[in-house]
Amino acid sequence: MTLKIILISLSICILGSRQSIAAESLPLWEAGAGLLAFRSNHYRGSPQSRWRYFPVGVFTYRGKYIEAENGYVRGHFLRSKKFTLDLSLALGLNVNSDSDNLRKGMRDLDPTFEAGPILRYYFWKSESGNQYLNFELPYRAVYTTNLKYIDHIGYYSVPYLNFLSKGTDKTAGWATEIALGVQYGSSSYHNHFYGVDTKDVKTSRPYYHATAGYSGTQISVAVSRRIDNLLIVPFFRYDYLDGAVYNDSSLYKNPHYTFFGINLIWFLAQSKKYQEAPTMVK
Repeated sequence: MTLKIILISLSICILGSRQSIAAESLPLWEAGAGLLAFRSNHYRGSPQSRWRYFPVGVFTYRGKYIEAENGYVRGHFLRSKKFTLDLSLALGLNVNSDSDNLRKGMRDLDPTFEAGPILRYYFWKSESGNQYLNFELPYRAVYTTNLKYIDHIGYYSVPYLNFLSKGTDKTAGWATEIALGVQYGSSSYHNHFYGVDTKDVKTSRPYYHATAGYSGTQISVAVSRRIDNLLIVPFFRYDYLDGAVYNDSSLYKNPHYTFFGINLIWFLAQSKKYQEAPTMVK
């Protein structure tokens, strides 16, 4: 199994697994298998895109201090009525430079993983307890690896407003999550994607060194429905990159980044014990 598939499999244990939360508790853990199909640009700023399909193994955990849901693994450090401080993890895909017109002849972009704290403030909860509005502030160190090495490539943050709605009879069991955020990256993080070293310079690709700062605006939407042991999760993400600090790089040609697809998961086993605490929607 390649590292790419391993990382995708791990991410789908997390991505979109916030389920149509009913009034009853969910199992402490569940395991299963699924299929992920999505289309995305090669990287943010690339004019090329492709479909990808992966069979995945799935494990969801809903513990009192650790959860694996909704795009992150979270460990609860501090929790109050309005704030929580958690650990968050995120994963990124690889890019084969030989298949990318702008990066041809350059090093490949190996998969990335991110780790760091996330501060969450609970703005609002509906009287029914079915809708939430949170402000979330992650700050993560970013690493790249192909299993033969691990390199620290910088820091990334995307403060965002997050609206969540549980699945109810009125929505036919469909839950919704909508997030709007502004992205920031360090100089070394941006250079991983957009920097051009002297050895990679050619007429159409001049030397470039990126700075730290604004990295784009992001909106993402995911809906989900659980039907018995089947979880269905269509998702869509759009990043608008015009005005980002790396716009002068020759490796940036497209201000519109899209990532959309569907995740189908069949849960095959679950614990007899149920979760010890509410999920991160609080």
